[in-house]
Formats: sequence, C-alpha cells, structure tokens
Amino acid sequence: MPTFFCEYNILDFARDDCMTFFGGMSAEDDKRDLGDNVTLLGRWSTVAEGRGYCVCKAGTAKDVTDWLYNWVKMATIKVYPILDDNQAREIILKVPPSYTVDYSHAGDEASEGQSLYFIKYKFHNDKRMAGYQAFASLTEKEDKQDAGNNTCLGRWHNLGLGSGVAICSSASEVDLYKWAFNWASMCDCEIVPVVHDRECREVITSKPDFVQKHARLLEKMSI
Repeated sequence: MPTFFCEYNILDFARDDCMTFFGGMSAEDDKRDLGDNVTLLGRWSTVAEGRGYCVCKAGTAKDVTDWLYNWVKMATIKVYPILDDNQAREIILKVPPSYTVDYSHAGDEASEGQSLYFIKYKFHNDKRMAGYQAFASLTEKEDKQDAGNNTCLGRWHNLGLGSGVAICSSASEVDLYKWAFNWASMCDCEIVPVVHDRECREVITSKPDFVQKHARLLEKMSI
C-alpha cells in the first residue's frame, strides 16, 4: 500500500470545535473515521499552534481523500506520497540496501522521561545528490551512531523535493541538535516538540469545561 504524509493546519474559526471534537474521540471513533482502507502509522500534534502531522498507508489516494474529507471544514490539509528509508535507499543505490529499517514502532509514544519531536529536513539545492548519497551509504551501525542518543521511530522521504520528515524520542535539546548538526552543511532541519494522540486528548479532556463543551458541540453537530 502507498504511504502518504499529511500536514494539517486547523482553521482559526474552527480551532476550539475541532480540538474539542478530536479530544472526545475514542479508539472506535478513530477506526470509523479512517475507514476500511486507511491505516494510520502515526499522528503528532503541536497543540499550541493548532497544527500537526500524520503518516498513513492507504489503498489509493481516493481512500486518503475520503478520510480527510471528514475534516476539511475545520482544517487545511496537505498530502504528499512519501518513501521510507528502505525504499529511498534502494532508489538511490539502485540495489536493495544492506539492511532494512523496522517501522513497527513509528506510532509509539516517547520513552520514559523523554519527549517526541517531529523533524522536517530539506537538502540545500546544491547538496541534494551528495546528501542522498551520504544518507543511502550509511551502514546500520553508522545510522545508529548518527542519531546519537535520539531514538528515531520513523523517517520518510520526498525524493522529488529533496526533503523529508522524521519522528524521534529524545531526552534533551542537546541530543537533538547534535544529530541535526551532523547534516548542517547539507540541509536545513526544523525540529518541533509534538504530542502523541493519547497525550493530545489527555490535555484537551483535562480542562475543567471539556465535558460541557463536548456535549454542546455534539448537540450542535446533531450527533
């Protein structure tokens, strides 16, 4: 199944309703929202800015559109097809990579005492091919050493734009920027703290007026 990256921004006028509605969703609600042909690999929110990111697999682009249509009245959502490390390396090297990266933990929460961080990178135009070769040539040991004390849960690439995204668990800003500094001569990295769905909903539902707001919203929406 193809993999898609989605970046959403909640519309200002809909921010309160959107967050209240999302905060009240259960696991069963999530399944109904996604439909039968979309599998969510991970979703991460920057609550203070009313925006966030997700990575999913879907049968077709239409399946993704069908899911995201549920939210278009409340948010603007950009969607791109993306490649995982294994696919990107095979395209760059023109042979299967020497090792494969496991993506089964992409949707995990942060490790104890750590936080989740979402990273967006973009190679400098004159360093794009050199950057891809450096990335694709990393051995498994070198890849782990490159990340340092950060745990990379998932990384995906847009080879058409020379850009990509990653989600990691980290204990400190020093560890994060040591990793980013390894690539500073080749690319720009934007790093933002994010929260997992469970944490996001916990923040929203913990507010003292949530129950009343949620009930009023469902009544307004005739649910």
